[in-house]
Amino acid sequence: MKTIAGRLAAALLGVPILVFTAIEAYFQSFGFYKEHYLIPKEKYGILTPLRWQDIAFLAIFWPMAAAAFYLSYRLLRYALRPRLPGTAIS
Repeated sequence: MKTIAGRLAAALLGVPILVFTAIEAYFQSFGFYKEHYLIPKEKYGILTPLRWQDIAFLAIFWPMAAAAFYLSYRLLRYALRPRLPGTAIS
């Protein structure tokens, strides 16, 4: 029973992490493309180039998104892997 509860908890954590990370990565990638390449931001009548904060945000966001994808993959792999009959390892 302990294993079933652990697998259920892993699935209940893995699915929302995967969905949220996929949605956020989608919006970040297309939002960045739209704001800085297709329609650059205009402030006080001039087009603003990329600032160091924009690049720092991307340098922090994408590794964290990759880590969240990996975490959700491991949780779902644990929750969905088949149980081997007759072994103590489940």
